[in-house]
Parts: sequence; structure tokens; C-alpha cells
Amino acid sequence: MALHLLVVSFSVSQLYARLRARFFDRAYAPPTVILEALAAATFYAIAAVLQQSAASEMPTGHAMRPGLLLTLLRRPRWLIGSCASVAGFAFQFLALRRGALALVEPLLVASLVIALPLGAALEHRSLRSSEWAAGLLIFGALALFLLAAEPGRGHPQAGTFAWILLGFLTVAAVAACVRFSGASGPRRALLLGAAAGILFGVTGAVTETTGHLLDHGLLAATSNWAPYALIVASVTGLLLNQSAFQVGQLGWSLPVITIFEPLVAIAIGELMFGEHIDTGPVARTGELLALAGMVVGVLILSRRPPPAPRAAG
Repeated sequence: MALHLLVVSFSVSQLYARLRARFFDRAYAPPTVILEALAAATFYAIAAVLQQSAASEMPTGHAMRPGLLLTLLRRPRWLIGSCASVAGFAFQFLALRRGALALVEPLLVASLVIALPLGAALEHRSLRSSEWAAGLLIFGALALFLLAAEPGRGHPQAGTFAWILLGFLTVAAVAACVRFSGASGPRRALLLGAAAGILFGVTGAVTETTGHLLDHGLLAATSNWAPYALIVASVTGLLLNQSAFQVGQLGWSLPVITIFEPLVAIAIGELMFGEHIDTGPVARTGELLALAGMVVGVLILSRRPPPAPRAAG
């Protein structure tokens, strides 16, 4: 028996050593950054549940109107959720000052796994087994992506042309999602959620740039365009996010937001910031399998019966 325990202990230690050599040593993954990203995910999950609960009580006709935010400001539950969102952004900001986009943003997917059971509890219902399975599938897929990609730090100072091109593509993608989102129902929630996720991914990149500018002093940051773009992107993303929450259930919009944000951020990190993403055949296979798992998880979570219709106004 003692020999068996010794063999098992040795095997576990060898597995840990290999995982550490493959991920924690070769990738830039400080434990502090991981904890900050997971703290951000927890606060974002609480914010999503509370804000969606408040926004869903609004008439469907208020979606994508700036007045929606002004009305929600008078709802205590939404305000508490907003405080949680600010706390989440603060932890995300801290994580991005030292960690790569390709590491921090995928870790935020934990917010989905936390938010779904919280949302179900607030609705006084139990999660179906398929919802649990889909949430765990998405979480596992992103974990697989991190292990396969071995994200490393880059240089969050892209050229002017790259930022202009990114801005144009972002506006075009968000506008297309809003244009074809329809009037109501799952399709509108999904596409508005996709638009919010895309914008949040770009916002993450601008946040990282702003954080690194602050390393050179407040004057260096405020004399740059990044902090002001961050404000505009954050407010626009908030409107899209709340509109997606307002027109449908949490399971329709949050999975899409949670998936699009890290995918966009990872692409920006690799293409614009030069962050390391493993491109070997085995790694690419793992990354593609992970992406497929995310898509399947989102499709499962989005196939839920609609709630009773609310009056338009």
C-alpha cells in the first residue's frame, strides 16, 4: 500500500512538473495576475446577474436608447451591480498591467460559470443538467486554449495605422450586429451580446495600453488618446451590454459576451501586441478544439425557452 501511494505521489508530482514546465514556466502566468483576473471574473459575474435582473424589467422598446442607462441609474439593484462591475474592472486593470491579454481575458470566462447558477437562484429555478454541462464545457475549452496557446507577454504599443484599422473593423462589426439584431427575442440578445463582447475585447486592449502608459506617469497617459478612447468604448459597451441583458435571459447574451471578449482580445494580443501564442501543429489542434468547445457551449446555453413577453414602450 505504501509503495502504491509512493508511486501515485511520484506520478502526480511528475505531472505537475510537466504542466508547470509547459505552462507556468514557459508562459508568463504570475499567480498574482491569475488571482486578479479571477477576482475580476467573480465581480463581473455578480454585476451581470444583478444588472440583467434590473434591465429585464424594462420595456423591450428601450433597448439601445441612452435613456435606458439613465432609467437604470434609479434602480438600486442595478446600482449595486454597477459597483460590482467597477470592482471587476479595477481587478482586470491590475491584471492587465502585468499580464498578457491572451492570459487575462480568457480567465474572465469564469464569470460565466459563476453567473449562471447565481442567475438561476435569483430566478428561483434550478439549472438544467445541459446548462451545467455547457458552462463547464466552455470553462474547460478556455482552459484547454490557455494550456495549448501558452500565452506570453508582448508590447502593448501598436502603430497608429493598426489602431485606426482596428477602430474601423470594430465599428463595422458592432454596427452590423446592431443592424441585423432584429426587434426582440434570442436573436437580438445574441447579436447585441456579440457586439458588446467584441467591444469589450477591444476595450481590454485599450485598457492594457492605458495601464502601461501610467507606468510613465499621469501626464504621459492623459496626453495620449488611449484613456479617452477607453471612456468612449466603455460607455458604448455598457449600453450594448445592458441592451442585450434587457431584451432576453442571461443565458442568451452572457455566454456570447463572455466568449467574444477573450477571442477578440487574444487576436489583438497576437496580431498587434506581439504576444506569444504557440503555433505548433499540436498546439493549433488544441486551440481549434477549444474554440469548437466554446461554440458548442454557447449554442447549448442559447437554446432556452423565452420568458413571458413584456409590454413594449
